[in-house]
This record gives sequence, structure tokens and C-alpha cells, in this order.
Amino acid sequence: MSRKRFHWIEGVLVATLLLAVAWMNRSHAAPDEFTPPESYGSRSISTFSSSSGEAEVNARRLREGTEISSQTGYFRQDGDGATFVTDDGYELGGLPNLNLERIVRTLKTSDETSAIRWRVNGTITEFSGRNYLLITRAVYKSAAPPPTPEQITTLSEEVE
Repeated sequence: MSRKRFHWIEGVLVATLLLAVAWMNRSHAAPDEFTPPESYGSRSISTFSSSSGEAEVNARRLREGTEISSQTGYFRQDGDGATFVTDDGYELGGLPNLNLERIVRTLKTSDETSAIRWRVNGTITEFSGRNYLLITRAVYKSAAPPPTPEQITTLSEEVE
């Protein structure tokens, strides 16, 4: 093989390698219109309210990456999974994990699942215009509503 042809093949290989590296870097880069969750700041579910028209739209859907902490509500069973309904009216589909499996097992033992109250921590995700919740912690609060003030005074009188 001539030296000129060898340099030409070498140049083509180097150019191909550079294009491949550039292509790999471009395919791993985030699209221009995507904003990673870290740039949203530390949003929590309490950030959203329904006091204005724009906030009402946000009240139905939370942003990807929003963290919820100690949010109270109940789970509604749907098929093999469950949807978390917060006291504020958010409906968040539960993403499959061991926490959701434990919750579903608990729901199967109850006739009235909305009576079982939970305190939940997790991360919000979005898919096809709907919010989902990756549950990191779920604490069973109670199956009965809290006592009324009248019940508390009656109980304290009985003790005395």
C-alpha cells in the first residue's frame, strides 16, 4: 500500500472516530427543552395552591422531581396497585415498589380503605399528563377518625 493511500485511510478513520465521539456526546446530552428536577429548587407539595387560575392547573399536576414529606391521605386500591389521595385532593398513582406492596396488602384486609389514614414521603413523577408517586416511606396512622372534643372530655371525666 502506498504511503499516500495509508495517510488517506488514516485521515478517514480519525474523522470517523471524531464524528462517533461527537455523536455519543450529543446523544447523552439532555435535550434543550428539558430542565432537570434539580433546577426546580426544593419544591414541596405545599408549594402549590389553588388561589389563581395558573395554580389551579398546577393543583392537578405536580412537577417531576417534587418531593413530598409527611403528606397525609388515604390509598384507593386499583387493580394490583393503589392511588394515593392526599388531604389536599391530589391523586398520585403509586409506582410499584416494596412500600406499595405493603400498602396494598394492608388495604386488602380492610373493607373501607378510605378510613385507613397514611403519612407518606416520596418523589413525584409525571407520565402522559398524570402524576405518580415513588413511595419512600408510608406510615400507617389509624383506621379510625380522631376523637371529637366531646369524646375527649367524656373520657377524661370517666378516668377521674
